[in-house]
Amino acid sequence: RVEYLEQARQRVRTRRIRRTAVLLVLLTAVVLFATGVVGSSVTMAKDFIDTARIALLPGSGWPQQTGVSEVTQVEPLTGSFVELGKEGCVVYSRSGKKLNSIQSGYARPALAAGRNRFVLYNRSGNELRVESRTQNLYTKQMENSIFLCAVADNGNLAVVTEDISAMAKLLVYNANMEEVLRWSMSSNDGTPLRMAFSPDSRKLAAAAVTASGGQMMTNLYLINLASGDPVSIANQSGVPQWLGWTSASTLLAVYDTRVVLYNAGGGERAAYEFAGNTLKDVSVDAAGNIALLLGSGQLHQTVLLDKNLNVQFSGSVASANAIIRAGSLFYLLSDSGVECCNVSGERQWSQTLAAKPQALLADAKELLLFSGTQNADRYQRFRPGDRANDILLRQTIVEAQRVVELFEPLICCLCKTPAPKCHNMLPLFVSSAGGVVPPRPTVL
Repeated sequence: RVEYLEQARQRVRTRRIRRTAVLLVLLTAVVLFATGVVGSSVTMAKDFIDTARIALLPGSGWPQQTGVSEVTQVEPLTGSFVELGKEGCVVYSRSGKKLNSIQSGYARPALAAGRNRFVLYNRSGNELRVESRTQNLYTKQMENSIFLCAVADNGNLAVVTEDISAMAKLLVYNANMEEVLRWSMSSNDGTPLRMAFSPDSRKLAAAAVTASGGQMMTNLYLINLASGDPVSIANQSGVPQWLGWTSASTLLAVYDTRVVLYNAGGGERAAYEFAGNTLKDVSVDAAGNIALLLGSGQLHQTVLLDKNLNVQFSGSVASANAIIRAGSLFYLLSDSGVECCNVSGERQWSQTLAAKPQALLADAKELLLFSGTQNADRYQRFRPGDRANDILLRQTIVEAQRVVELFEPLICCLCKTPAPKCHNMLPLFVSSAGGVVPPRPTVL
């Protein structure tokens, strides 16, 4: 009998321990879901799987047709890039493997990308899609028309929409698409035309345009996502053409008349004036080095600046459509070819192409040229000559989005010079056709 009672007590204790363990597991699960840790872990797992898939399943290489006609935007992701056309977008690995294809049906599609995900949205429409490199993560219908989006490296998403009761509305979502910030912006605040998350994804810079005294003005705001309080750090005449972080404490803004380096806490650190020249194109590499393509009538001028806005080179160049900065080199794209020069302005090589080059992507492994060729069998390889290895540098550029169409008539009336074609901190390349050609340097 004593043994029986002892066994009964043991069974009761075991059941209590099991119930306690189950309750602890359930409580832990509730806490993890409530704090978003589970969602973040799932997102990280998906990103890891995508990265492993890209590394373990290489593609057939280049050249090849991506199948996108009338390409409007291309932005890189980790180990891959996304290419947008009027009918949808495709994602390819850097080795040429097709990872995803999206037929959105949007009338005016646009992209914004972070490290491992991007948002595809209908400009002046209401829908947006958050995509990883291989699959759809979220689809969301906004209350009002979308003007602009930006994506942080950690997956945070900023969206600017129309606001019936105000000028515009800025909303920020975390990686699980939970709203963390909402700001109704008045006409005095302006409408954001450029946005950029800080390297740690904890802050958002927004350059908002408003009209004052018959001219366009830009209000530059810094928003700490933890506190949610916008802080005005600058007020500048003109329209912002590029905005990005060059470090955790410095913010670079390119306007139509000058370049300004700001302290994140406010105040100008350095500036470079265009001296009456028209900004045609701008490119900023990963280290914060800048290349400007300026114009005055039929003349073109290249200006290279370091990350502190010190002039490294200034000189006249032949007619060019775009400029790309990549470390100690810069590239000029014209209607008929590509030219590579070093930071001293010395030509390293040049190449004439059968099709108009649209953009150039350079990293430590290869060069990819997005061209306008319509024939998949026609492509050209670079033969740059003795210093071919100099061009194998990582390049990070992004095409800054055009001014929100709502303000285009006002800007045309108030500004004498047209908005230039610009590149931004994150890599972006634009092509007029679906062809991607890899120019592989050959040492002669």
